[in-house]
Amino acid sequence: QWRKHWFVLTNQSLRFYRDAVAEEAADLDGEINLSTCYDITDFPVQRNYGFQIHVRTSIIFTLCAMTSGIRRNWIEAVKKNVQ
Repeated sequence: QWRKHWFVLTNQSLRFYRDAVAEEAADLDGEINLSTCYDITDFPVQRNYGFQIHVRTSIIFTLCAMTSGIRRNWIEAVKKNVQ
């Protein structure tokens, strides 16, 4: 089951919120610690454009973007913050 979130990339993490209003209220739903990330890959999903973030705790986060361009931008941006 897909759930829509609002994502905010920081130097050390990818934070997610229910929506932009929740971000303004600092109502955090979760956070991916990018210091534990070791791989980011395209991932086929039924609709839209998926990608996965792999972290050292053996957790894989599967996300999707509305377009291939948006997916590419997210992957590049996250990779910059991982290195």
